[in-house]
Amino acid sequence: MKKYSNNNLSVSLVHNGLWILFVIALAIAGREVLRGNEMLNLFSIELGGVKSTFALKIDTISALMFLMITLLGAIIGRYSLRYLGGEKRQVYFFKYLFLTLTSVSLLVLSNNLLMFFSMWLLSSFGLHKLLLYSPDRKQAVAAAWKKFFVSRFGDIAILLAIVLTYQTFKTFDFSQLFLAASAISPKSPEAYQLSIIGILFVIGAISKSAQFPFHFWLPETMETPAPVSALMHAGIINAGGFLIIRLSPMLKQAETAHLILTFFGSLTAVFGALVMITQNDIKKKLAYSTISQMGVMMVSCGLGAYSLALFHIIAHSFYKSHAFLSTGFIVEESKKVKFNHSNPSMTFIVFGVVAGYLLITLGTIYSEKQYMAYFAYAAILLLGFVQNFDFSQQSFEKIGSKFFVILSFILIFSLGICFILESFLHDKLTMLTPMTWGENENYSLQVVACYISYTIFAIGLGLSMLLINSKNALSNKLYLYFWNGGYFSQRTSSFFNQMTSKKGAS
Repeated sequence: MKKYSNNNLSVSLVHNGLWILFVIALAIAGREVLRGNEMLNLFSIELGGVKSTFALKIDTISALMFLMITLLGAIIGRYSLRYLGGEKRQVYFFKYLFLTLTSVSLLVLSNNLLMFFSMWLLSSFGLHKLLLYSPDRKQAVAAAWKKFFVSRFGDIAILLAIVLTYQTFKTFDFSQLFLAASAISPKSPEAYQLSIIGILFVIGAISKSAQFPFHFWLPETMETPAPVSALMHAGIINAGGFLIIRLSPMLKQAETAHLILTFFGSLTAVFGALVMITQNDIKKKLAYSTISQMGVMMVSCGLGAYSLALFHIIAHSFYKSHAFLSTGFIVEESKKVKFNHSNPSMTFIVFGVVAGYLLITLGTIYSEKQYMAYFAYAAILLLGFVQNFDFSQQSFEKIGSKFFVILSFILIFSLGICFILESFLHDKLTMLTPMTWGENENYSLQVVACYISYTIFAIGLGLSMLLINSKNALSNKLYLYFWNGGYFSQRTSSFFNQMTSKKGAS
């Protein structure tokens, strides 16, 4: 009885600590609004003649992210009081929940690469412990260790990038790095080194955010409790995107890195969406939805629309945390409503795809390509609109024109909110939103990236139509392929089992 009482006290203290973190985040956000960007020094260390100051970097990005992380953490903690109430490992969960949230909070507040990487590793450790919450579930343990090895691959890439960054710029401090990188000549040796640094950071980012081909572990973590899934999908998975956003002023000239990020982000977004629509398990649907959404966010980063990527992170985090914490309700509701997909005509699909290409082309001539990434992003969203709505005569008769009027109003209202937020962020994040990159004498690599990305999404639209209307052998084969997640789970499981058996034999 005494032990049970002590456990309740520990859980209560940690739960209150989560709300205290949120109050601190509110205070820091208020301080940033009133006083602007500033640095709060913590301490300094010197190792091997390299001195580094650990401080809290308070700006619009860190304040917004800190506020979001602590609010979601407090909500997840509150939900977990009942969800895990009475379980023996409840204290274990809250202990590592607090560690993970604290480390992620310090990650977004970091002022230099060393502090950032330290918190990156600590948050990964905390999440690994949370994924091992149920040690008796073999699938959960296997998924946790898959995540562990994939993360270490990304960590090595980031560590190499940090070493090269220091060799090139002789500093770890973000502010100094951004100033030094902006002074680099495009054809200098430092520009080549910066390109390598950018590629390594991109590898670390896509491995952290479950991007193709490092995505296979995420759908397998569904054996963990819902609060762990909510934390991972709404928070930790965003770390890769935040890394790119934070380092965007330094990576502006890393053209190859942007191109790689755009390509793999597009591929991941399309692949995740195609697998998602074939799944009949709600948690797997949500997992592949996260993979796809992170892909879209990475496309925003790759094209240079960093403020849109930040907006995407915040919107997706709240949506996905709610989705995981209410999966039971969603399943019950889905039993009451039968989903009938309306198929748009082929003429409407072709018109939508061509309109998207024209929209991107318009972006190449409007305002000297300054908003090129925005036009490409809008074209991709247009494909989603084309896929999901049928404007045929039968559709109007069945649903009624009122539905489309309301839908149009919601779209205009949403775009208005996004525009207001974007205008605010643009003034606040002038240094952090480079809208153009890859400008050469004869062509723009950014324009090439926009067309490649949009083409991948257009192909994805065509494949989705085949999957929804599987009436022939090819469609059935595609459906089976995507229903099995491209067989990545089976192949990686075989690989990890061989590694485990060899280790045991030795």
